[in-house]
Amino acid sequence: MSTPRETPTPSQGAARGAVSGFLLKLLREAAHLTQTEFAELAGVDTTTIYGWESGRRPLAGLRAGDLTRVRMLLTRHGAPPHAIALLGDALEADLIIGDTIATDPATAAPNHHPLAISVHQRTLANLITWPVTGRPPAQMADLDTRRGRGPRATHPVVSATDRQQFFDNLLLTADACRWPDDALLRRQATFLLGFDDRTQTSDWLAGELTRATGSPSSTGPPGWLWVRSSAIALAAAGDCGPLRAWLSQLRDDHAQERTNLTYYAYWVGELGTGPVTTDAAMVRADPGTWSGERLLRHLLDRLHPSTRQADLYAHTLADLIASHPHLLANPALRAATRTALDRMSGDSELMPQARHDLANVAYAVRMSSR
Repeated sequence: MSTPRETPTPSQGAARGAVSGFLLKLLREAAHLTQTEFAELAGVDTTTIYGWESGRRPLAGLRAGDLTRVRMLLTRHGAPPHAIALLGDALEADLIIGDTIATDPATAAPNHHPLAISVHQRTLANLITWPVTGRPPAQMADLDTRRGRGPRATHPVVSATDRQQFFDNLLLTADACRWPDDALLRRQATFLLGFDDRTQTSDWLAGELTRATGSPSSTGPPGWLWVRSSAIALAAAGDCGPLRAWLSQLRDDHAQERTNLTYYAYWVGELGTGPVTTDAAMVRADPGTWSGERLLRHLLDRLHPSTRQADLYAHTLADLIASHPHLLANPALRAATRTALDRMSGDSELMPQARHDLANVAYAVRMSSR
């Protein structure tokens, strides 16, 4: 492999390449290669490998052909292909983080912001928030983040200054967006702001929910998802009341329930399509065209007592079983559903509606066992 060439990229700080660089390190270690061995195989010096993995020399600066060769090299030496496939999303996550930090919201055109391009799915969103939450995407469960000697980072590191700038600019960007012209950007920025633990952001999110609920545009799918994202962001910040209020009115609105279910199916990759560019396009999918198994496993994995979004998971699970009853014909899925229900049986923090939803699921499980 010839020496990879790099093209200049703006904002060359570590925030520009932290996510893809950390993933590259885990992939190299999964291939049982040292930095020196990897450098020799890639035809570069060890400082280049260190720069890639630390994010100081972003992988986004590589030519497309050279990045493909890096992927092929990792595959050849045994790195998991499903984890290698995450590199594309990791590069996009770095671009979103880096551009949000580097761009002045006062002068930038909203339609040029990377959050305005497509509706995000779970993997990309998890990669964007990985430096904040420390939780990697599920596809990386078999990558060992503890390999090596001595203390070491277990997730991508973004400096405190860059993290503050990211959330500051995200808040300014969201606040400057006008509904419905910049609907997707505003909604996705709102979702990410749920991972900011500062009081000023929580206050803005509370106001955003009020704005979303009172908007004349809140009566269709994009508006419903605006309210949904605002309520979920507040729940992530510790205030579950708005999410429960939204769920209380959701049960009387079949169209909103279907929108929520279809969005979740898209979120976990059920729809079998690549990213779509608008919320309205995403929610048009017919529930009968996707299996529901991936979404069922996703919901069951997250149904744990005292989880902030447990009420939402319970309601979505009940809707999924109602629309896809064939799922419980699978003995393994039926057993997994029963296990999750048993786990939640003692959760006193669930809202009454959520307990009713889980009771409906339990009844469906019993009927499918006959």
